[in-house]
Amino acid sequence: MALSSPGSMSARDQKEFTGMIMEKQVAFAQSWWTLCMEMGKAQQSFLWSWLQGPAALSGQFTRMPRTLERISARSVAPIHRKAVQNSKRLAGTRLL
Repeated sequence: MALSSPGSMSARDQKEFTGMIMEKQVAFAQSWWTLCMEMGKAQQSFLWSWLQGPAALSGQFTRMPRTLERISARSVAPIHRKAVQNSKRLAGTRLL
């Protein structure tokens, strides 16, 4: 695929490129959806801590770095998963 010029791609390469584009779009959408859901959970947790008082709010601030790390990891997971699948699939593909 990398050796093909855009004007002379085989049907197999065209199918592969089209599939990869669709896979990337789906993975990106899943990533954004996950990010939105996880941020919503974090905001809800923050609100409940705020309503319970200063002690609970302080604990929320203490947990915030771990929460942000969890949100980041979960939101990137769909893209990473698809990249690993593509890499494994393409590793066995002959170039010529």
